[in-house]
Amino acid sequence: MEGKLIVLEGIDGSGKSSIGMMLTDTLNSLGIKSIYTFEPTHAYYGSKLRESMLSKDLKPEEELSLFIADRKEHIKHMIKPAINDGYVIVLDRYIYSSIAYQGAKGIDKEYIYNLHKDFILQPDIVFILHLDIETALNRIMEKRGFVDRFENKNYLEEVDKIFCSFDASYIHHIDASKSQQSIKDEILNTIKESKILPLNSLQ
Repeated sequence: MEGKLIVLEGIDGSGKSSIGMMLTDTLNSLGIKSIYTFEPTHAYYGSKLRESMLSKDLKPEEELSLFIADRKEHIKHMIKPAINDGYVIVLDRYIYSSIAYQGAKGIDKEYIYNLHKDFILQPDIVFILHLDIETALNRIMEKRGFVDRFENKNYLEEVDKIFCSFDASYIHHIDASKSQQSIKDEILNTIKESKILPLNSLQ
């Protein structure tokens, strides 16, 4: 089977990580070799980004440069080789997060896309999870006890507006207020209907 790229997007607290790991486990249980991964990574550029999230040291343009450098390395050293080996990659965050998060800080969205176009891989399917901002922030506080500088209500509202604007045949918008099992089932059914993976055994 050819490798595939499945992308999960949405604001922090929307449940991407949990759904991504559940989806990966289910695909592996069906005999479809799959890997869950995320951005920013824990590699050099991703680690720099994670450090910056707890401070206000970086300008939006500097953040974007680090996100792009991290993504480029991630694609080159992990995502592309795995896809070439026939793996399904379930990816938590991708170019759409950069367009939404840095776009909400005033950077031109087309400019962000153009910085990616020479190296970005086209996803086979994208799921954008949408959740009420207050609920998302409450989830974050319950999970780790604090929010980082990307996580304030007004900013996340602008981010979600940009996420809502993405429109293509391979992009699907998901109500993330439902149970994780319901969300996972909806995603699996959409993948089955799209025929990007052999999920005929899925009931």
